[in-house]
Amino acid sequence: MKIGFVNSGKSFLPEISAYVAYLNQQDNMEAITILTAEMNEIPIANIDLLWKFTGLDIKKYSSETKIIHEYNSLSIGHFAMLKNYVKKTCNIKPHGRIFLNELVEKDLKMKGNIPKIHRDMGISKDFFIKTSKKEYDFVYVGDMGHGRGIDHALKPFTTTLKDNTILLIGNPTNELYKSFKDYKNIIFSGSLPYHEVPLLASKAEYGLNYIPDVYPFNLQASTKLLEYCALDLKIVSTDYPWVNNFEQKTQGRFFKLHRNLANLTMTNLNSFEFVTPDVSYLEWNLLLDRVKLIEFIKLVMG
Repeated sequence: MKIGFVNSGKSFLPEISAYVAYLNQQDNMEAITILTAEMNEIPIANIDLLWKFTGLDIKKYSSETKIIHEYNSLSIGHFAMLKNYVKKTCNIKPHGRIFLNELVEKDLKMKGNIPKIHRDMGISKDFFIKTSKKEYDFVYVGDMGHGRGIDHALKPFTTTLKDNTILLIGNPTNELYKSFKDYKNIIFSGSLPYHEVPLLASKAEYGLNYIPDVYPFNLQASTKLLEYCALDLKIVSTDYPWVNNFEQKTQGRFFKLHRNLANLTMTNLNSFEFVTPDVSYLEWNLLLDRVKLIEFIKLVMG
């Protein structure tokens, strides 16, 4: 069976690499990644199962090719609810669906009695390392786009935390970089190959999970927080529904930031009793075994 994972290249999708590696370990399965730009160059008829991270998908394919739609997030930005409605009403009916969790499925309100599973966010085994030698006080990994409010998160590092370092891994906006590049305690690493992130991020004491408490970010799993936990960092986070549910479920203890960040001081952090939960159960291979991915694929293929 040949399985093609379609990647638009617009979003960071570590799950594709995890899927491909996992499925290529199975008997009689070959998994490949297909960039959207290559779709017209690859004979889709040779693909038994096309796996798409949707998005809008209105194109019809050969009846021989089975389709899985994966909804690993809800729509963001302006008119997010409308975008979700368009997905629901306009997308072709696939042969199977995967949702990040029950909340994502509930908000999308997809119709049709077809096979489905929930697949939580996993963690690459590369992140399960611990570094005793710390070189940075804080690390932030991931999206620094305009909607993330990272400029607000960095302001304390120009005043009350000016003697503490923060490492930012990822691509900052031009405005963000220009605003903070002259502060020696604010270090921009730029974008790194994914496999290089764990070793560098592990050199920090605290993992900053700065997620705005707005729809849909506040309902979705934070990949960065899961990776911080795997690295055994102390978690400093904004206060929102998903992180509170995760903290309670795993019996962790995270330092929650006030909206104005007034409580973000080293005195408060040093006196706080952090508990970083064990997240080894979310390692990709274990997670995909647990959701019975192979059985789901066989059900989709009929």
